Amino acid sequence: MTAPADLPTELDPGRVRHDVERDTVLDPGRTPITGRARLPARLARRFEVVRDLTGSGRQGDVYLVRARDTDEQLVLKVHRPGWRLDDRVVDLLVHGRPSRHVVVVHEVGEEEGRWYEVMEHLAGGTLAEWRRRQPSGVDGDVLAEVVRQLAEGLHELHRAGVVHRDVKPANLLIRALGPLEVVIADLGISVHLPDGEAFTAANEVGTVPYVPPEFISGGRVLPAFDWWSLGVTVLELATGHRLFEGIDDVLVLRSWIGTRPIRVDVPDERVRLLCSGLLAMAPEDRWGAEQVGEWLRGGSPPVAAVPVVGDEEAPEPYVFLGEEYRARDLLAATMTENWGAARAWLFDDDPEPLRRLHEWLEQFPGLPARRRVGRKETADVKLLHELRAVDPAHPPFYRGWNITPARLPELADEGVKGVGAAGEIVTELWRADLLPLLSTGRPGSGAGGGDGLVGVRERWHREESRMRTLAASVSDQGARAEAQRVLREDRPYALSLALLAATATGAHRLDLRRTLDEQDRALQLPWFSDLAARTEYQWIAFVLIPYATREAARIEAEETARRAHEQWLARTARQREWSRRQNRPQALGYAVTGVAVVAVALFALVGVSDAAGVATDAQVLDAWFAVVAALAVVLVAESLLAWSAGGRFHPAYSLLGAGAIALGRVARNLIARRIAVPVVLVCLAVLGLLTVVWPVLTPIAVAGGTVAWAVARHMAWREQDREESAIVAGPSVR
Repeated sequence: MTAPADLPTELDPGRVRHDVERDTVLDPGRTPITGRARLPARLARRFEVVRDLTGSGRQGDVYLVRARDTDEQLVLKVHRPGWRLDDRVVDLLVHGRPSRHVVVVHEVGEEEGRWYEVMEHLAGGTLAEWRRRQPSGVDGDVLAEVVRQLAEGLHELHRAGVVHRDVKPANLLIRALGPLEVVIADLGISVHLPDGEAFTAANEVGTVPYVPPEFISGGRVLPAFDWWSLGVTVLELATGHRLFEGIDDVLVLRSWIGTRPIRVDVPDERVRLLCSGLLAMAPEDRWGAEQVGEWLRGGSPPVAAVPVVGDEEAPEPYVFLGEEYRARDLLAATMTENWGAARAWLFDDDPEPLRRLHEWLEQFPGLPARRRVGRKETADVKLLHELRAVDPAHPPFYRGWNITPARLPELADEGVKGVGAAGEIVTELWRADLLPLLSTGRPGSGAGGGDGLVGVRERWHREESRMRTLAASVSDQGARAEAQRVLREDRPYALSLALLAATATGAHRLDLRRTLDEQDRALQLPWFSDLAARTEYQWIAFVLIPYATREAARIEAEETARRAHEQWLARTARQREWSRRQNRPQALGYAVTGVAVVAVALFALVGVSDAAGVATDAQVLDAWFAVVAALAVVLVAESLLAWSAGGRFHPAYSLLGAGAIALGRVARNLIARRIAVPVVLVCLAVLGLLTVVWPVLTPIAVAGGTVAWAVARHMAWREQDREESAIVAGPSVR
C-alpha cells in the first residue's frame, strides 16, 4: 500500500525541509510582517500588482507590479513601518549605479510611513532555486563565471564603503541564463563603512551559517563578512545542497562556525582552493577581491593554515535525534538547544541511551571524573551533570537559560513575579548547588560564560540567611509572622527574591525604591513605613506588600464599619432607648431562665452528695439552705442587670448568652490545643468530689462567682452605654 500523494513528509526533530531557506535576522526593532499589506494609496495608483513575491516577508512585502504609465514590469518592495535603508546605501543604489551585478534600483521613497523600493524585474529566479535544480552541483566553469560576477559586484560595493551582510543564494538573482548573468540583490540590512572601518553590531543580524566567525563571536562587521558569505554560497553551489542541511539549531550552528573550520569536501581542486580561501576563520587571512581575482586568472593564492580544533573527534559517533556526533562540544550544544528532547532521551524508562553516552565518552581520555548525582535529583539536574561531563567548558545553560551573573537578575525577577518555570529553576539552582558546576562554562557565540558564579553563590546564601534574620526582627507581630511564613513556605519566591537581592543592578534597586515609596503613600501603615525607610529592610518590606495591602484594606473596612455604626447609633438613639425599656420584661424572663439553669445544676450536685452518704445529714441540710440562699442572691443580681440593660441584656450580658459565648471561646482554645476532654473530665471530677465531701461549699462558690460576674457584666454594659451616648452626643462630649 502506498501513502497518499498529498501527505507531507514528516521530518526528524530538529530538521527542516531542504527546500526552505533560512530567514534573515533583522536589526533590533525590525520585526517580520505577519500578513499581506495593501499598497499605499499613491503607489496603488501608479502600480498594478501582478503577483505577490513576498516569501518569508521578514523585511517587508515584495510584489511583481506593472507600471500603469509605461506597462513595464518592475519589482516593488514595501518595507514594514518604521524601517528604512541606510541613507548612504540608498544614495549608492539610486545615484551611484555601483555595478552591473548589483540590482538596479530605480526609486526609493516613503508613503504612508512605509519606505519602498522600485527595482528591475529579474525573471530568472534566485541561485537558491537554481541550485536545487542541480543536486549534483554546478559545473566548475559555470561556477567560476558566477564567482567572477559576484566578486565584481561585491568589490564595487566595498569600494563604495557598503557591506551587504546578507549574501546568500536566496538574495542572488539571475538576470539572464544565456549567457548566465547574476545580480546581488536585497540590500535591506546593508551598512555603510567608510574607508574599510570595522563596525560592531549590538545584536545578531544576517543568516546563519552565512555569517562569519568574527561576527558570531564578537559582532564585528567588515568587508570580509561578505567574502565569507560568498564562500558558503560557492560551497553550496558546488555540492548542490545547503551547508549543515537538516540542522536548524542556531546554537549548534553558531558553536560550529565560531570554533571550527568549515570542512571543504568538493572533488574539484580549484573550487576547493577557492572555498578554503574564502572560508578562512580569521578575517585578516580570508581571501578578498585581490585573491579571488588572481584565482580567476588561474593563480593559486596562499591559504591560511587550518587551525587545530580544540576538541578532538571520537572514532565512533554518538547518535542523537538522528544525527551522528563525534565532537563533544557539538553534542553538548545540540542537547542544550534541545533540552526537553535530551532529558527524555537520557532519563526516560530506557537506560540504553545514557549507557551508550558513557561508553562514547570513554573514547576521550583525560576527561574529569563525572560527579555523582543523587537518585532523587530531577531529570533536569541529572541532564546538566551529564552535559558538563560531555563538555565542561560549554557555555553555562540550564533549561534554556544562560546562567551568568548578568542574566541571573532577570531570572530572579521572573521567579519573584512567578513567570513560567523561573521560580522552579532558581530552586533547583539552590537545592542542587548548580552554580559552581556552571561556573566552568566559557563564553560562546551569543552566550555569556560562568565567570563570577561562585561569588554570586556566596552572596546569594548570605542574602537568604540575612532575610530570614530580618524577618524575625520585624516589630509588628502580624507582619513578622507573615514574613516568616512566606520565606518558610514559598521557597521558589523566597529564593528568587534572595537571588535578586544578591545580583540586583542599580536599575533594580531604583525600581524597588520607587515601588516601596508608592506603596507607602498608598497604604499609610506606620510599621510598613518604618521598614521601607530602612535600607536593610527594604526587601522584607517588598515581601510584605501583599500583607500590608490586606491590612490596609482591613483597617479601612473596619474604619468604614465604625463610621457606619456611629451613624446608625446617632440615627437610632431614641428607638434603641425605647426598645431597651420596652423589653425589660423579656430581659427578666432570660434572667429567670438563667437562674433556673443554675438551680437545676445545684439541686443535682447536692442530690448526688446526699445520695453518696459521705457528708453528714447536718451538712446536707445546710447545703440545701445554702442552695436556696444562693439562688435568691443570683436571682436578685441577674434581675437588677436585666432591668438595667433591658433589651440589650440578652445575649451579650445575660447569664445564658454571655456564658455560652465565654464557654465557646474556652472550648475552641482547648480543642485547638487538643486538651478539651482531659480538662472537662478533671473539672467535673473536682466539682463532684468537692460537693460530695463539703456540699455547702458548692452553692456558696456558685453564688459568689455568679454575683461577681454579674457585677462585671453590669460594668461592661454601663461602659458600652456611655460610649454610645458619647457618640450620639457628638465629638465635643467625647
